[in-house]
Amino acid sequence: MPKQVLVCINPVAGRGTSKKVLNDLLRYADLASIDFLVIESSKNPSILANLMSKVNLARCSAVIAIGGDGIVNQVLQAIAGKSIALYVIPTGTGNDFARSSQLLTLQPSKIFRTIFEEESDLIDLGKITHGAHQRFFGQILSTGFDALVNERANLNRFVSGKMKYNIATALELPSFKPIHYKIELDGKSREFHAMLFAVANGSSYGGGMQLVPHADRRDGVFDLMILHPVSKVELIKVFPKVFSGRHVNHPAVEFIKAKNVKILAKSVAYADGERISELPINVEIVPKALKTWISK
Repeated sequence: MPKQVLVCINPVAGRGTSKKVLNDLLRYADLASIDFLVIESSKNPSILANLMSKVNLARCSAVIAIGGDGIVNQVLQAIAGKSIALYVIPTGTGNDFARSSQLLTLQPSKIFRTIFEEESDLIDLGKITHGAHQRFFGQILSTGFDALVNERANLNRFVSGKMKYNIATALELPSFKPIHYKIELDGKSREFHAMLFAVANGSSYGGGMQLVPHADRRDGVFDLMILHPVSKVELIKVFPKVFSGRHVNHPAVEFIKAKNVKILAKSVAYADGERISELPINVEIVPKALKTWISK
């Protein structure tokens, strides 16, 4: 059987970098007699999943996702729990999934050597249930101040990049109040107020922010992070420390482990940088749900 890969690409990621990477892959694949199928993503994740459902994945050696965490999240919806492996080429703004796998090369020869010569690993995924809808995520689900900033930033059509989130943070902070949560962790109820509440499968989000540095995508359990109420001045001090993971020893920060989480609050959920839904939601760990490569 000839070598074949399915490529899912966000053509606008990296301001042209994605297209250049794809062209480099195509040239190398032609020389190496590797068959290529290419699907472009859209803003509607169901469209990509529908297109992928029409592909005979059994004939493919791997799915390559070119872009950021958004395209990765779209691909997860189509291949979670299946035997095909995912290779991520990071050309987006976040790239936290690829960063967690420590596979950051853009060189075609190294990429194909990994796919065809190295063994893939199995990692866990998170599964979100909201009503009749289900969705998988690979990194972190957030529901607090950070999610509300994301929500506000997405309403800004005039500014892009980090500036958009800086503006959203400045606008959200004055009116923000600690959120009242009712949660259930593996069947045990708990109630509290918090600035942030996140469910982590991976360690980072937001382009390298180490929200839960000790999170392991292969341990079969979530690491939950709670930032209990602090003053807004203290929040401004604490939040930048997330980039390096130095927030973990702050007295208002709490970590818990759980496999099943039910969340009820007046807020919204984001996962892998994508809007999921308003709360309530249920979240469960799905062990060994995805085949992918992790740098040894």
